[in-house]
Amino acid sequence: MSVRETLENWVRQGRQVVHEADAKALLSEIGVPVPERDPADGKVVVKLCHDDFPHKSDHGLVRLGLTPADAPNAAAEMVARVPGGVPLIEAMEQNAQVEWIVGCKIDATFGPIVLAGPGGVLVELLDAGEIRLAPATTETALDMLGQGAGARLLDGMRGAPAADRAALADLISRISVFFAQNADLISEIEVNPVMVRADGRGLVAADALIVLHDAAQT
Repeated sequence: MSVRETLENWVRQGRQVVHEADAKALLSEIGVPVPERDPADGKVVVKLCHDDFPHKSDHGLVRLGLTPADAPNAAAEMVARVPGGVPLIEAMEQNAQVEWIVGCKIDATFGPIVLAGPGGVLVELLDAGEIRLAPATTETALDMLGQGAGARLLDGMRGAPAADRAALADLISRISVFFAQNADLISEIEVNPVMVRADGRGLVAADALIVLHDAAQT
């Protein structure tokens, strides 16, 4: 099934907020890097994904820093509390230089737009997102990354290595193109945080959400 067919199927099913596990699986099909699932070693993150609970941390549906051996029990406990949820066990990213947010939505005036800026807990603290029309080229995305307070974070502060701007610009462009091509089905995409590693080492999308249009509007 193609990415487009998957979206159409979700709309027909009446889904509106598509949970993280499904959103990331779909985005990985368009080349968005995501954490390794069910790793055999290292620290892992355990989450329970459910369309009705998009903000998992607010409901105690995220456990960090577990071992792979402990993860299945943590996942089972979450499933017992929220029947119908999808357990997600992923490698815990520990080499990120910065956390970023990449989002797309329909603006009432300009149509499809893409936003990118410091993510994680810095979203509300800095409010330093840059906005452009979607789809955005990688050149446009690089320009976004060179603006405002976010540019200093990407350059590396207090001796920290510079972050991988090229990988981040590619991600911004890739998501914005996908959104613009499917804006008749998708109302909003949010990838936050994007864990950006040092220059040349890439990134991973640690969390993602897709909001679909109501079936009656498509």
